[in-house]
Formats: sequence, C-alpha cells, structure tokens
Amino acid sequence: MSVAYLHTPRTELRALLTLAGPVVVSQFASNALALIATAVIGRLGTAELAAAAYANAAYYLVFIMLVGVMLSVAPRVARAHGAADAAGVRRALRGGLWLALALTAGCLPVMWLLAALLPHVAPADIRADLASTYLRIYALGMLPNLAFIALRGTMEGTGNPRVVTWISLLGVAAATLLSPALAYGWGPLPRLGLAGAAAASVLIVWGMAAALWPQVWGRVARPDGGDPGAEARHEVRALLRLGWPIGLTLGAEGGMFTLTTLLMARFGPEALAAHNVTLQAITAIFMIPLGLSSATGVRVGQAAGAGDWRRARWAGLLGLAVAVGLMMGFAVLEVLAPRLVLGVFLDTSSPANAVVVATATTFLGIAALFQTLDGAQVTANGALRGLQDTRGPLLISLVAYWVLGLGLGSWLAFGQAFGGRGLWFGLTAGLTFAAVALVWRFLIRTARRA
Repeated sequence: MSVAYLHTPRTELRALLTLAGPVVVSQFASNALALIATAVIGRLGTAELAAAAYANAAYYLVFIMLVGVMLSVAPRVARAHGAADAAGVRRALRGGLWLALALTAGCLPVMWLLAALLPHVAPADIRADLASTYLRIYALGMLPNLAFIALRGTMEGTGNPRVVTWISLLGVAAATLLSPALAYGWGPLPRLGLAGAAAASVLIVWGMAAALWPQVWGRVARPDGGDPGAEARHEVRALLRLGWPIGLTLGAEGGMFTLTTLLMARFGPEALAAHNVTLQAITAIFMIPLGLSSATGVRVGQAAGAGDWRRARWAGLLGLAVAVGLMMGFAVLEVLAPRLVLGVFLDTSSPANAVVVATATTFLGIAALFQTLDGAQVTANGALRGLQDTRGPLLISLVAYWVLGLGLGSWLAFGQAFGGRGLWFGLTAGLTFAAVALVWRFLIRTARRA
C-alpha cells in the first residue's frame, strides 16, 4: 500500500495525467448515461420528457448535496494511502459505505414523500402522475449511486481508477440496450414507457455498484483488529465533517445555474433555448477539468499524507496549469468556430433556428472566458479538497455564486438592460472571483508548509 513518490515536475505531471485520463473518461461515461436516458425519454413524447425533467429537478436538488458529502471519501483515502496507512484506507471505505446507507435511509423517504406531493404542486402543464411514478422508481438508485461514489473514491484515492472506467463504459453500453428495451418494449418485453426508462437507470447503477464492489473489497478491505463498529462510527463522523461543506458548495453552484435558467426564461423561449444549448456544450467540455480536479485532489492528498508539502504544491499547480491550458484551447475553438460547436446540439443551417443560433453564439463567446475560469476554480477546489480544506471553499463559493454571480448578473440583465448577456456576465464574474480566491487559498495553504 506504500506510495512511490515522484521527484520532478515532469514525472509528477506524467503521474497526474496517467491518473486523470481514466477519471475523465469515467466522467464522460457518467454524463453519457444521462444523455442516453434523455434521448430515450424524448422519443416517448413531450409529456414524458417534461415530467422526467420536472422530477429530475426535484431529485437532484437534494441528491447533488449528497454527492458532495460522499466526495469526502477520495481525499480521506488519498491521505491515508500517501501515509502508507492501509488500515486508514479500509476505514475510509467502510465509513463511506456506512455513510451512503445512512444518507439513503434519511433521504429516500423524503423523495417518496415529495413524489406523493407532486400532484399538488406541479404546474398544470406537467403530467404529475408521470413525474411521481418516475421519481419513486428513479430514487431507488440512490443507495447504489452513493455507494459507487465511495467505491470509486477508494480506487481513485489509491491510484487505481482504470477498473472504474471500464465498469462505467460497460454501464453506458448496457444503458444503450436496456433503457430503450424497457421503455419501448423490445421483443418479449412489455412497453413500460417512462417507468421503464427510470427502471433501466436504476438497474444500471445497481449493476455498476455490484460489479465494482468485489474489485475494491478484495484489494483493500482485509480484516483489522479493534472494534469495527466504533471505527466505522468515528470515520463516518470524520467524513461528514469533511463532506458537508462540499455538499453545500455543489448545492450553491447548482442552485446558481438553476436560478439563472429560470431568470433566462423571462427573456423569451429563444433566449432560454440558446441558454440551454450553450450550457449543454460547456457542460460536456466541463467533464475534462472535472476529472482533472479529482485526479489533482488525489495527488495533492497523497503527497500531503506523506508529509511532502512541496510535492503537494507542485501537484496542485500542475493540475491547474493543465486544466486552464485545455480550457483555453476549447475557448479558442468556441470563438473561432461557434457554429461547429453549436451544430452538435441543433441544426445551425435551419432558418427556424436563426435567432437561437445568433443568441447562442453570443453566449458562447462569453462562455469562452467563463469556462476557462470554471476549469481553474474546479481544479483549485479539488486541490484544496486534497488538503482536506472544505469550509473555506464553501464560504468563497457562497460569495462567488450567490452574491456576485446572481446579484451582479440580475442587475446587469434587468437593471442595465443587458438581457440574457447580463446573466452570463454575472456567471463569469462569480467564477472569476471563485477562481482567484481558491487558487490564492491553495497557494497560501501550501506555502506555509512547503
């Protein structure tokens, strides 16, 4: 379980990219699962697509914060692995699995209660019966999803992400067959419609967790001495202390984008469509710095666990340099060839889409700066997570997203008549502040010890 640490920036960069490659592919695979589900549901009809979107919005409002809490497993594992503490790795894994069970026990009933309330609160143009059915079934995937994050964090934290990548890709392959088979009723299977699409998503994630379990358990979960119950309770508390700020940070960021989308709707359907298309484009690209962020956090955590703060600083700075460099490359593409980017998501040659394409091109020009800063802030956040520093980044995120992002964006959009562009300028301002503050915090935290 010992870690052979590296001694030059070049070899550290090679180690970072070796770890980041599979992690980035896993992030793309996770995004592909959502895209497949959306494509299958879209062919069922507009009512089903709207119902699923409404139910997903309700579900992910809570679930994204649970994901943030579970992301505490990877830095705990990385720190223990860097210190050659095999027992600490096992404790983090076990604590993560118990935490996944506890979070599910607390939040799954809330989801079912919310599903029962949807018919009373859903807008008139939403099929509340479909949304309720979808939410009840889809929520059954909460436990395996959270457990998978704990298992994935253990593999990534010990520098073994490839098995997670292969299982994620197999999950995508299975989804391309199972989701339409259950939704449309292929062969002898009955047509289950929206319920079938939800059931397919649940079965896929249960299968992925079941496939990853023996791979992780066999590598790190050997029996220890001592009191496993007491150790698990202690580790769950440690994970919660580290993870709750991460959960609130993700919730704050997700809430900013959700509210921005709602505000964009006030400028008409073309502006909203352009906003959504632009978001889809940059979200797909965002999987790259998101994967780099996880890998950077692992490398920083391993170095910090070994007490090598100089190497921890190098790992964070190299991760930032790679993320910013890659995102600047995509920014040039978006500025020089916006129709090429937008053409992935809509027909740019159709006259019916002329207004949407023109508006989206404007948004994409702003997004070129926006996503470079987004790459910097998410990687800096990952590096700080590797130092097990999560409360400071939470405060920075709250100021960046809710004071600057939404506050300045709303003032520009409505008070200064910038329209939809004002909201995007606000997002850019918020991410600028977050990127600068988080990078500065990482530099200060590592300079003191390096």
